[in-house]
Amino acid sequence: MKNQLCTSLFVFFLTLGTHAQVWTIDPNHSSIMFNAKHSGISFVNGRFMEFEATVKGGTPLDFTGAQVSFQAQVGSVSTGAEGRDKHLKSSDFFDMENYPTITFISKSFIKSSEKKYKVVGDLTMRGNTKEVILSANHIGSTKTRNDLNKVGFQIIGSVDRNEFGVSGASSSVAPDIEILCNIEMSEQK
Repeated sequence: MKNQLCTSLFVFFLTLGTHAQVWTIDPNHSSIMFNAKHSGISFVNGRFMEFEATVKGGTPLDFTGAQVSFQAQVGSVSTGAEGRDKHLKSSDFFDMENYPTITFISKSFIKSSEKKYKVVGDLTMRGNTKEVILSANHIGSTKTRNDLNKVGFQIIGSVDRNEFGVSGASSSVAPDIEILCNIEMSEQK
């Protein structure tokens, strides 16, 4: 009887996980950006032009417990200066040849106030994985022309690039890098 109950509970929770709502990011209405302080007097900003993300779980009004999977292509980094972009792709920074992607896998997605969430997950850059904490602000929800749900988030945080081995130009670029992501995603049927 005890084994039957355990098996039934296992199947129940497995079924819950397989029926979670899946959301996909709309790359045409989303952006993955960063700001780096330069020479202590200004900021250089950049973005990744090629990325994808999937979110499992959540509803248009509550994303508590959602799971996020994200990947950006290092080769798509753009700061508006071709020489700087080439340098960022080199072994001084992202080392694109050996580590062509940056990934993030969430561990938790917890509501901290009405429209704000604390997102904890593993960020991997240049082969180094560190736990990071991001703040996700649920901007709003709407319906598409096809009557599918669409939601928007703004995600902010910061990372110490040196912890990931992205340590080039240490005398002119500050270690703390600000992250700003504007995300629009739609439910998948």
